[in-house]
Amino acid sequence: MVIGQPLESPQAPTGCGLRPLGETEFPSAGLTLTGDSPPLGNVRMSSGQSDRTSARSLLGPWMWRLWQSAVAWSWVMNGLRLAAGLVVLPLLATRLAKPDFDTYFVFLSLASLVPILDLGFSSSIGRAVSYAMGGARELRPQGFVPEPGAAGPNRTLLWQLLHTTRVLYRILTFAALVLLAPLGTWAVHKAAPQTSTPALTWLAWGLTLLAVLWEIYTGWWNVFLRNLDRVLSSARQVALAQLIKIALSCGLLLAGAGLLSVPLAGLVSAMVQRFLARRQVLQVLGPAPGTTDPQTVRQLITVLWPNSWRVGLQLFSNYLGSQANTLVCLPLLGLAASGQYGFTLQLITLCSSMAQVWTTVKWPYLGQLRVRQDLAAMQRVVWPRLWLQYATYLLLAGAVIGLVPWLLQVAQPDKSLLPMPWLALLAVHGFLEMNYVFWGTLISTENRTPFTWPIILSNVVSFALVLTLLQTTQLGPGALVLAPLLVHGLYNHWKWPREGARSLGTTFWRFLWGGPAAPRLPETASPLPVASGQRPDKD
Repeated sequence: MVIGQPLESPQAPTGCGLRPLGETEFPSAGLTLTGDSPPLGNVRMSSGQSDRTSARSLLGPWMWRLWQSAVAWSWVMNGLRLAAGLVVLPLLATRLAKPDFDTYFVFLSLASLVPILDLGFSSSIGRAVSYAMGGARELRPQGFVPEPGAAGPNRTLLWQLLHTTRVLYRILTFAALVLLAPLGTWAVHKAAPQTSTPALTWLAWGLTLLAVLWEIYTGWWNVFLRNLDRVLSSARQVALAQLIKIALSCGLLLAGAGLLSVPLAGLVSAMVQRFLARRQVLQVLGPAPGTTDPQTVRQLITVLWPNSWRVGLQLFSNYLGSQANTLVCLPLLGLAASGQYGFTLQLITLCSSMAQVWTTVKWPYLGQLRVRQDLAAMQRVVWPRLWLQYATYLLLAGAVIGLVPWLLQVAQPDKSLLPMPWLALLAVHGFLEMNYVFWGTLISTENRTPFTWPIILSNVVSFALVLTLLQTTQLGPGALVLAPLLVHGLYNHWKWPREGARSLGTTFWRFLWGGPAAPRLPETASPLPVASGQRPDKD
């Protein structure tokens, strides 16, 4: 998990009908722009209301409640991602020859680089969009300028961010092409002669590269949509795209398309998702108040970059850490122990992902409240959802600990999880990691990332400790559980919950047990201005 980059973004009260501010300033760049800025999304059609009334009566109150729940749809997304592995992977194993099946994982490993190639810009852009929805008149490389009297979205700034994001992701897509094309071609060149149909393998690689580049180039539309407070729509669109990808992959595999099946399905689903997200974003924003000149685009990229590279570096650190653990597990522990640890880790990660939905569906709204410096409202939003997150994780992790080993013994006796002491410790670490990731992400709503270097350093030290324990003790896979628990427990597990609560104007234990209270204004709320050309202070 990466702090500052929520799994999904939140459903919250929308900015419909609010009066936006008409002036956008960038003091650090010496730029002031003005516009007429009419209201966002202020037209509601009576036919749409009648359609919703009919749908509500048809579905019934409970089903309608679920249909309108961003939390429920986020769980559907997680369920579909799990289903993709349970449905598509067995089909791949049965419909592809062994060399083709192995080549598929080469494609998969290259596609897994997509989040890293984003360089953390999606989180910075999402935060900036939330600020603009909250009425921000200026953006800064580090920190933010509170707008306690803001009345509504800043439409001019939103359009400037949209144009900037489009340009930025064109650049990132080209950079991904330069990196992935030679790397993937080299890997496929070595694998293709061993596959059943080399020409088809090369065509599949071309489709995979095209699908990856298209995902990078167009995926930002959904990020933009989520942070415009249309998280319910965003979640539905992602779920639809996932369903299309699963169904089309299965259909093509059954039809004999082989290695072409998954990349072709991914390309089609990404096109559908882009069409839906782009259409709704443009509907929400309304007509553009004017053009965005190249100088403004460059200045906005400069503003977004300082925190983006920090999140990107953390993503890269996590990726290298997971790859390093995989490489260490297999030769030092053997295939059975590696599979045991990997299976257990996947289940605990699933518990955490499902639990975090309660809070991740509120991040855009919390970004708006942060820029308005409404700490009391932030506390009221966070407190009940944090407890729901804790309770959901404990319930799911308890099921993994208490039921899954028994179910495996009955249904699949050749498969098992980690032994019980290590399984329980891994669940404890999953809870503590989920907790500090939440509070760190809350800190990032202040547009600062003080956790980047401590987490990267902890990942490095944890890996070194894993190696040491594997070579000097008989812990076996328990070393992979104990090392990160000890290392992150020295600092990250307690530091970021304390700092996150302080950013709400309270303390962790007081907030957790006492609930929302009159906040104290945190010292980090109003950062010093950044002069033109001056580099922001390091975290």
